Amino acid sequence: MSPLEIISQDLDWREAELGSLKVLLIRRDTTDLQKLVLLRACWALLYAHYEGFVKTAMTIFYDEARKRVQNCGSLPKLTRLFALERMLRQLKGLPPIDFLTEIEDFVNAHHAGKPTFPEVETKSNLWPNVFSEILDVADLSVPSLETHKFLINTLVSRRNNIAHGQRDLITDISYYRSHETAVYDLMYELSYSIDERLRKAPYV
Repeated sequence: MSPLEIISQDLDWREAELGSLKVLLIRRDTTDLQKLVLLRACWALLYAHYEGFVKTAMTIFYDEARKRVQNCGSLPKLTRLFALERMLRQLKGLPPIDFLTEIEDFVNAHHAGKPTFPEVETKSNLWPNVFSEILDVADLSVPSLETHKFLINTLVSRRNNIAHGQRDLITDISYYRSHETAVYDLMYELSYSIDERLRKAPYV
């Protein structure tokens, strides 16, 4: 399967799970109190799928990038830095003589070899600025992130309140759906951006 197909499969089960929970919300026998609880559950689950999807999609992207790229030096600068960051941090801690030896051999040992990417870090709070940094490093573009910045900030903030046991009530289904729509926009745009980026140099 192509990376886009793998990403699409991941998105499908997330949509199905969110849809199953929403079915309970629109049942006629669901009480008002139950709806409040379900909306809180929907909110927490929406954030979980937002963060989980971004992390999964980026992992798929970097796995595919590693397969396609012959040498780390061909990567865009920020992507190359991401691949080499751990090694560069290790170099900083070396004694001067060892540092010089490593630097002299750095290009042949690391720059010319296939990249090794670390795990994508969402910091357990995928605020818009964190997402934007992840996109910049991968040389990806998701224009709707700027459009939905306020909604995503609210999604993360209220999810944190719920996760920390605060009585943060979501009372309006349409309010929830506006945030769900924003998340889906980001998910789909990220999917297509990854597919488009892998069709360009240095990945082809």
